[in-house]
Amino acid sequence: MLKHSLLIASLLLSLSSCSTFKTTHNFKKPLNLMFINNDINTIPLQIKRNEKLCDDDKENNQNCPIKLYIDDFKAGDFYINNATTYYLKPNEYVLTVKNCKEKCNTFHMKIIIDSKLPTTSLILSINQEGKPFIINKNL
Repeated sequence: MLKHSLLIASLLLSLSSCSTFKTTHNFKKPLNLMFINNDINTIPLQIKRNEKLCDDDKENNQNCPIKLYIDDFKAGDFYINNATTYYLKPNEYVLTVKNCKEKCNTFHMKIIIDSKLPTTSLILSINQEGKPFIINKNL
């Protein structure tokens, strides 16, 4: 009897682990955010993705988020018109944006965060070929 119960339980667990649940996302906020705690001695870095969609995407069905990395740490997935503020210690950082459709397109940019510039504002976008890039609004 115990073997039979264990067999049924393991069968149910294995079947449930194989099932996929489609998650819904309303695309209003970026996902997987890091560096968002306003700690002492940090400087704000404002990031916004503009309204440009990838080729086949629609506003309510986006499969091409721009993934932002700060010094190789994934800092967020941005859909159109998403915005957030990161808080970073004064230092030089490498920002990387990627989007992956058929192949991964990548863009890198170095930025210096320091107290001379109280807030840095960046825009994430894509070009006509669907490649991501970063625009520094402070320049």
